Amino acid sequence: MFFIYLLSGLYLGWSLGANNTGNIFGAAVETKMIKFKNAALIAAIFVTLGAVLEGSGASDTLGELGSVDALGGAFTVSLAAALSITSMVRSGIPVSINQTIVGAIIGWSLFTNRLLDPQSVVTIASSWVFAFLLSAVIAFLLFHLVRPIINRSKVHLLRQDLFVRYLIVAVGAFGAYALGANNMASIVGVYIPVSPFKDISIAGIYTFKGTQQLYLLGAISVVIGIYTYSHKVMKTVGKDIFRLSPVTALIAIFAESLVLFFFASRGLHNLLLRLGLPTFPLVSVSSTHVIVGAIVGIGLAKGGRNIRYDILGKLALTWIIAPILAALMSFIMLFIMQNVFEQKVQQETHYVFDRVTVTRIADEICDISLLSPVNGREFTSEREIYGELKTQEELNRESIVKIIAISELFPLEVSLEKLQESGYIHSFNDEQLAVIKTLEGRNYRHKWELRDALEKHSVFESVKEPKTGLQKNHNKELDNLFSLLYHSFRPGTGKK
Repeated sequence: MFFIYLLSGLYLGWSLGANNTGNIFGAAVETKMIKFKNAALIAAIFVTLGAVLEGSGASDTLGELGSVDALGGAFTVSLAAALSITSMVRSGIPVSINQTIVGAIIGWSLFTNRLLDPQSVVTIASSWVFAFLLSAVIAFLLFHLVRPIINRSKVHLLRQDLFVRYLIVAVGAFGAYALGANNMASIVGVYIPVSPFKDISIAGIYTFKGTQQLYLLGAISVVIGIYTYSHKVMKTVGKDIFRLSPVTALIAIFAESLVLFFFASRGLHNLLLRLGLPTFPLVSVSSTHVIVGAIVGIGLAKGGRNIRYDILGKLALTWIIAPILAALMSFIMLFIMQNVFEQKVQQETHYVFDRVTVTRIADEICDISLLSPVNGREFTSEREIYGELKTQEELNRESIVKIIAISELFPLEVSLEKLQESGYIHSFNDEQLAVIKTLEGRNYRHKWELRDALEKHSVFESVKEPKTGLQKNHNKELDNLFSLLYHSFRPGTGKK
């Protein structure tokens, strides 16, 4: 059943291959520096490598926006995003995969009465804008750096042309790798919470994680999209916005590749943290935005006279329409999926305000008197709880979100066997597994009860008030480990 539901995600992957490969090689193909079939082969190989090796980097932020917890919901969200793209890509105008999937997830959150995390929305949206501007700046600076070198160069024109061709292949391969790393979370990331794939240990040397297996399937669908439909979109990127020369095409591809890599690489993120430097958020950014930013940067560097502002205006309009259209389609399709086809689009969740949860809330967040609208009651909707508590002026949104998390009923039974069956056991070191074993067979009603039991041990201890980037990263890694435990120990929801 999972693979049937996965079809909409693979369709989304096809859309990425058809739509976004043009963002990498469109300029090079249209300037005749590389043949389409060669560009397609290079893109296919390196998109797959990027997806499998670093595709998980940008998945965390999408998970914070909304964790789709049922197969029917994941299928519908992906299908809504893919249909939104298809309705626009036929016009030959590049569309942002990331904006449509974000819009579709927002539609799911609205339909299921889940609270949206405004900070995640701001992070994602601001990253789109920043990526566009950064790409334009990099391309602008590279143009002014490269042009004097070429003008002073005494290399024969034919040798120069050959050198540029080789560079385009190398930079294009890097760009395809970055595209796979940055965008795979947008394609199949919504399936991660419901994926049946287990981690596979290869000779005890390398662990082929379940998420990597999922990303590999997504990458295959991207490759199909590359070969079947990407040539048309390459024309728009390659010549309709601003006509590029071979050298400026190389600059545009390199600027785009750098920006995609900055926002996708967990290794770079961790390196910057260790050096105490500012980091780029691990967010799926639009390669459409980025390549257009690079081309605009080059156009401005050349005086800005030949930029096709009408095409830019049409692109800007699609960037606004795409997420709104995807959110509306997602909401409507979820309604049909649930009420017509009677498919589960979300896990049923209950929130209880009994003595245990109210005491916990009083200890950590607020006075019991502020809980009078909900005390002693049980809810099935986050928005319903939020509506009851927002009347309390002393409680801000952050406090209410924490209250909701504490009240959530989430039965758990600790079992190393279940952790083994889930395939997630390879994510924990020996010391952590030894601690988990001490809790074998214990039952908990709330996530925080299990977390409290584990955080008594140093290997699971988080930093209470993180200040540095390293401390925040440490806490995020622990959050990811706890999420694996919640998924594995919940009765009836582990991987089979």
